[in-house]
Amino acid sequence: MKIYVKNNDISKALRVLKKKLLIEGDAKNLRDKQHFTSKSEKRRLEERAGARRWVKKRTKFLDNVEKNEQLLINKNRKAARQQNRNK
Repeated sequence: MKIYVKNNDISKALRVLKKKLLIEGDAKNLRDKQHFTSKSEKRRLEERAGARRWVKKRTKFLDNVEKNEQLLINKNRKAARQQNRNK
């Protein structure tokens, strides 16, 4: 991996490096390899991460359901107004 420093702007090059490491997953690997983690601890961490993902997905789904309900309500209101005008 190569990072080019332009105009002696090291802070920008460092940001680019961190972003590339994050995308490739190398930073997480380095953090995980710094100390030993037992199998049970890894399993516990994975379960917690899965629970967080599930909660995030569930809240996103519920938000979408609420948005769709609101859109349907608005459409029905518009349709009712148009029917009242046509009478």
